[in-house]
Amino acid sequence: QRCLAWQAATAWGLCSGKAVEACKKFCSLSALTEALPSLPGYKTITVRKFMQVIGSGVSSMFALCLGQTSSFCNAIVFASASVGLQTFNHSGISVNVQDLAPSCAGLLFGKESSGLCVVCVYLAGYLMETTGSWISVFNLVAAVNSVGLCAFLVFGEAQRVDTDSAYIDM
Repeated sequence: QRCLAWQAATAWGLCSGKAVEACKKFCSLSALTEALPSLPGYKTITVRKFMQVIGSGVSSMFALCLGQTSSFCNAIVFASASVGLQTFNHSGISVNVQDLAPSCAGLLFGKESSGLCVVCVYLAGYLMETTGSWISVFNLVAAVNSVGLCAFLVFGEAQRVDTDSAYIDM
């Protein structure tokens, strides 16, 4: 396993110049996404759902590709793309909790983040133990992401729900 970690570190070191360029492009992309809600015709929830499609949907496709590749270089590209695209979740469902209930966003975000996590960690370990392959784990990641994405696309809103006067201006 040390050899694999060394190879991955070497690959990241060689790509560091490309990573700087990618960061510059991402910064211009994030400036665009910050401007989207202020443009006419774009609602906050529309932008959140768009970001979530990239963060969960496209990321899941790369996770599925990761399970099917046998090339080390392709595996690094697919894993990097899958994890990197998940950062779009921070502009999607992660901040949507603050839109819905700002007075108790911390509690809700904690429940949201840890609710299924324990079950998925156990299930991933079980799948690894029984199948002996990472393919089923990557399929689990894609399935959980897809179910969450579908639920958010159908039920997601950006309207504040804790409008009780006791919670306003806390």
